[in-house]
Amino acid sequence: MSLKDDLWIWGQTAGTHHAHNNNSWKLPGENKMETLEGAKFLGTPNIIRVAMAGSPTPPFDDEAELFKDQPKVVWSVVGDASTERTNTGGTDTAAVIDISRKYKNIIGGIMDDIFVKDRLENYTPEIIEACAKELHDANLELWSVIYEYNMEMDVASRLAPCDAITLWTWKGDQLINLEQTYENLKKLMLPHHKVYAGCYFWDYGNRRPLPMGLMKYQLEVYRKWYDEGKIEGIIMLSNCTADIGLETVDYVRQWIAEL
Repeated sequence: MSLKDDLWIWGQTAGTHHAHNNNSWKLPGENKMETLEGAKFLGTPNIIRVAMAGSPTPPFDDEAELFKDQPKVVWSVVGDASTERTNTGGTDTAAVIDISRKYKNIIGGIMDDIFVKDRLENYTPEIIEACAKELHDANLELWSVIYEYNMEMDVASRLAPCDAITLWTWKGDQLINLEQTYENLKKLMLPHHKVYAGCYFWDYGNRRPLPMGLMKYQLEVYRKWYDEGKIEGIIMLSNCTADIGLETVDYVRQWIAEL
């Protein structure tokens, strides 16, 4: 396996990023590219399909059929914070297990936004452990999202049942601290944890374009981490910003093509 085989796209329904709070992230252009098209456009073989603003809704069979030829797929069991059905401790675990019985490339479920303030008390260690057990009984993994600013929160017990941690930096100017962020994460990790690095094309936290210098730097660090065995792969976010004219997207496409 090479890094090119271990690239993922963070897939969400086209237009949902622009629609979020009336485009509060100040994204340019118009997004029409859906998840599978984005994966092919970028050259990322594997897919993480995450519900945003409630979309998609169970059952997931029709979209899982679209992804049947991708090597690996992970599906959200807890969608983003605007997905109301998974705001108060509920999950889409049963629906993900259902599609995994037919589509063997589905290897797990991921929890998004469980460490945001309004959700933390609802996704207790016990609920997360129960979710992990359901997935493990179906031979699936449980993945979680964590941001650099979550490290000081009470998250260790919630990460413990997970098989993989996806690490994200919300504010672009904090990317210069990536090495320290990884050291902070190590304090929360257990021996069984795998780590994937998340890569934004846009500075969502500061609501502005991500400087090219920071884009290049994060990819350099992630490539080094991958070569050193610190991470299992890189997740590109996302199809929702892949077709809106960002310079960072052009750079990432070329970077992937040259791997």
